Parts: sequence; C-alpha cells; structure tokens
Amino acid sequence: MKQLNKAFLEMSQNPDNNDARLKYYGVLADTNLFLLLEQEPSKEILEPKFIQLEGNKFALAFDSEENLSKFYGEAAAFAEVTGRVLAKMLLEEKIGLGINLGVSEGELLLPWEIIEWFVNVLDETPNLVQTTLKKFHPVKAFPEIIFKALQEKLEPTVGLFDEIWICAVEYNEDEISHLICLMGVQNSAQQAIVKSIKEVLSFTDIDLGNIDVAHFSNDDEACTKIREIGIKLEFLEVSEVKNATRDVKK
Repeated sequence: MKQLNKAFLEMSQNPDNNDARLKYYGVLADTNLFLLLEQEPSKEILEPKFIQLEGNKFALAFDSEENLSKFYGEAAAFAEVTGRVLAKMLLEEKIGLGINLGVSEGELLLPWEIIEWFVNVLDETPNLVQTTLKKFHPVKAFPEIIFKALQEKLEPTVGLFDEIWICAVEYNEDEISHLICLMGVQNSAQQAIVKSIKEVLSFTDIDLGNIDVAHFSNDDEACTKIREIGIKLEFLEVSEVKNATRDVKK
C-alpha cells in the first residue's frame, strides 16, 4: 500500500484523531502527485485541468499514473510534482485540490482554505536562538510516533550528516527542553534538515513542550555527553553500509 493511501486509511478510520489527520498532510507534502493538465507542458508552464464544484475550482491530482488513467484515459497530459510544490502553485490561484477522485483509494477534496493552511505550515521557518547549554539530561519520554516520523522524513538525507541524537537540555534560565542534536551535518544541508524536522513536529499533534535543534561538530566536547545519555536515530541505509564494511574486513 502506498504511503499516502496508508495515511489516508488511518485518517479515515480515526476521524477524531487530529494526529492521524496531520500525519496525512505530512505524507502528502513529500508524495509525488500526477497533476492532470489541459495540454502537454509548454516552456515549463503547467496549465492544470479544473473541475467546478459548488462554484469553486479544483485541480485534479493522483498518487499514480495508473489512477490518473483510470479517471481520464491513457491519453491524459500530466505533470509529476510533489504535494508541497503543487499546493504552493494552487495557493496563488486560490484553487482547491481533488486527490484520487473517481478512484476508490484515498479520494479526497481539499478546498482552497485547507491549501492555504497547508502551505502556511510548510512555510513556517524555525526560530534561531542564541543561548548557552548548561547541562544535558536523558529523555524521560519521547513518543515512538515522532521518533519513527523523524526516521522516515530524514532517511533521504542520510549521507549529509554523521549522527542524530535526541536528549533533554537545561539552559542558563533553568529551562529544560527536548533537543535534537545534529552531528557532523554538511553546511549546505543544515537549513534543509532543520526545516524537515520542523515539518515533522508541525504535522504531529503531540505536545512535548519545547523541542529545539542544535548543530555540533564531531570534535565538540558536548557530543561525548550526548552519546552517553541520548537516544540515537538509527537509519537502515547507514546500518547496512556499516554491516557491509564489517563483512569485508572479516
């Protein structure tokens, strides 16, 4: 089952669960959608095909080329774009979005007001604060759902950082927050990775209080303490590479 369909099913089966609803939009942001067009793209200009419902316009997109063909036929013109890119396109024109219409899997209408909210969440930028870390603490409780969401979201960025740990931190103001520690992140990738983490937290309806993100170089003294008391985010690709290296040495 596709990730978007899985998230849709969870949302449909739990209509009162706001976390399931937010998770759907988090998946939607990174899903490649097949946007139905009036004609083949010309000079990179996309002209979506619209339908009118109760006086409102909706563009039509599908989570697979097969589903698009089921709805419109094999000769359909389309463009493949991610959910986040498509939402920003529609926001400017105040147009809603129909996802998988006419298809049994994940049929959903998103009015323009939802598109506007969706884009606003995606465009939120993390606040940068200069402060002094006083003391690191173990994490008392960190929800498994957020842990897994961070792993899934950051999996494509493996190779752009060395390690990611989660712990708690005490500041000079005696304020304690959760801290996501990025170690050995390439400078060019720092902003994108922090933005990805922010999206995971925005699309999760769990209040953990303050959650901050900090960068550390591998030779930073703080890394030793963080590794002693923190929880490490493990990634499949990294584990496979390490295992393969170990096998070669044998």
